[in-house]
Amino acid sequence: MHAADVELATWCWGQHGAPTIVLVHGWADTGASFAAVASELARDFRVIAPDLRGFGESGWATQGYWFPDYLRDLDAVFESNLVEGHGPVTLVGHSMGGNVCGLYAGVRSERVASLVLLEGFGMPDSRPQDAPRRYAAWLDQQRETFTWRDFASFDALFGHLRKLAPRAADEVLVQVAHCWARPVDGGWRLKMDPRHKLMNAVLYRRAEAAACWAATTAPVLLAAGDESDFRARFRDLDPLLDAASQYRNCRVESIARAGHMMHWEQPSRVAELIRSAVPA
Repeated sequence: MHAADVELATWCWGQHGAPTIVLVHGWADTGASFAAVASELARDFRVIAPDLRGFGESGWATQGYWFPDYLRDLDAVFESNLVEGHGPVTLVGHSMGGNVCGLYAGVRSERVASLVLLEGFGMPDSRPQDAPRRYAAWLDQQRETFTWRDFASFDALFGHLRKLAPRAADEVLVQVAHCWARPVDGGWRLKMDPRHKLMNAVLYRRAEAAACWAATTAPVLLAAGDESDFRARFRDLDPLLDAASQYRNCRVESIARAGHMMHWEQPSRVAELIRSAVPA
């Protein structure tokens, strides 16, 4: 599928004609790693999970990565023949993908029937005084060559994923490992553009994200893993409660025995929550 300047890989489950659910992955992840969740939804829904630009099997952007480009990727998904009638659908995002979906649901509200955010509650607010240092660091990084470290063996890759999701079933992590990396001489290499390491020159302004959240007309479900450290990364702010307060129609759920990678650790519970958010 073509999206402006890149080709996007898209993973699909279920049958054409069924109600559509679009799943959007987080940073360093891939749409294919939703397989355990999607398989539980596929008997009743058409499930679509793109690889955002520079991740998984999608193309790498020649000019680097800017956050609004991920909105263009979602536009391409909705305007393709994968989403019948271009929506509205149940839109689900995890982590960075949740931040993408949270913006998209506010700026393309007519395309979103319901919104599910799995720890996609925005980022810590930036400080304007950090702008000079941030721009200087961004300029300096342009001179660097970025690479990922390869994993020496499949076991090493599997061990890395196990640290991210200690409660996940082995078979889920084996499937994720093959989505995340490919074998190369001397080991396994991540399927993502290493230029994602490059910092964004533009500061994150939480108030701008909140304005998009407030413009969302669809009902919203915010879900957090009860053993996740994600909320602790924020200073003097509970991002879950803060985000919930911005939406017009929002409910909050906790997923037991789950960390940040909840779609690997508790796929049945995540699928159940997504199912509960689909409009009748």
